[in-house]
Amino acid sequence: MDPVLAVGLLLSFSYLAGRAISRLKLPMVTGYLLLGLAFGVSALGIIPLKLNLRLGWLIELALIFIAFHIGSQLRTETFRRMGGALVLIIVLETLGAFAFLFLAVLLTYGGFVPSFLIAAIGCATAPAVTVLVLNEYRASGPLSQVLLACVGMDDALGLTAYSVAASVAHASFSGSHISPYVLAAKIALGVVCSLSVGLGAGLILDFLVRRARHPEDILIISIGILALASGLMENPVKGVRFSELLTAMAVGFYMGNFSPRRDAVGRALDGFSMPFYVLYFSLAGARLNFKFLMSLGKVAGAYLVARFVGKSLGAWMGAAISKAPDVIKKYTGFGLFSQAGIAIGLALHAADEFPQLSDLIISIALGTTIVTEILGPLMTKFAITRAGEVGRG
Repeated sequence: MDPVLAVGLLLSFSYLAGRAISRLKLPMVTGYLLLGLAFGVSALGIIPLKLNLRLGWLIELALIFIAFHIGSQLRTETFRRMGGALVLIIVLETLGAFAFLFLAVLLTYGGFVPSFLIAAIGCATAPAVTVLVLNEYRASGPLSQVLLACVGMDDALGLTAYSVAASVAHASFSGSHISPYVLAAKIALGVVCSLSVGLGAGLILDFLVRRARHPEDILIISIGILALASGLMENPVKGVRFSELLTAMAVGFYMGNFSPRRDAVGRALDGFSMPFYVLYFSLAGARLNFKFLMSLGKVAGAYLVARFVGKSLGAWMGAAISKAPDVIKKYTGFGLFSQAGIAIGLALHAADEFPQLSDLIISIALGTTIVTEILGPLMTKFAITRAGEVGRG
């Protein structure tokens, strides 16, 4: 099939599937994933794997937009307002999910590298689902504030965790014997360089958009700088691997905190990037091998349980240490079950980066995402209802 025709089919039918699924009070992203599943390798075969891979650059571009958006939401004033208690809860719920996911996959599937990668992919939360439920039920209160803070910040930790995991995986698959200290130094150097290039690109982008007069000029400049800075980070230098996603996130962080035209850039990119988001969800669904997923039933089940327990226990520990209210200790984990945006993007990114693990990563990440997108809104509603925050907003 011609790639242009494939894009037209996916966008048109994904839109219809998203609208249909929204009538069931489910996130539209679930419809995009299911449409992709119907069109993909597991069902009709309209979008075969070879064509899917040819369209991979669309997924990469969408992921760069998402990373930029995540960075733009990391406002310094938000951290000051949140205080140490919320920061501790966010860090511990993310690390808790990572630790439990790593152990679950290691015990049910085996292999240090795949367990490490999948744990990094699964430790972030889907902001859109949580925000949707809180808005729909007009929830307000301490638990709602904590949930909004967690889903807004733990994606950044997830991106960082994946960058570290990917570097470890490359070192392992290369077969070279490298000192743990040298490996740690290379990982740290890669992270620092990625962030530094992103901050520098943000400075340049800010300089240019201050002088742009029209929205279309802002859009062209923003996409150009983002693609240029991220593309420079694609290739390793003397064994040091960089992260184009951390670079894009750093560009967003600079613009979100230091540019007076951050809203203009955000509006321009939001309007342009939406079709790419739809495509990357539907292309992800099209790549899912349903038969292989069924063979991983035990691993997928352990993944879902471990992720919920890790986030709940981590949030409880953070709340207990910081002496937060009981409702935060009891119910925060229920509001962090959803997994979508950045997890799917990282899964597709990892599948292309590590083709020997492609089926495993795609099946686990996407198969569990469909479950979390159905159960997540129900669990968030349960949490805010038990906390008595429904209708207070």
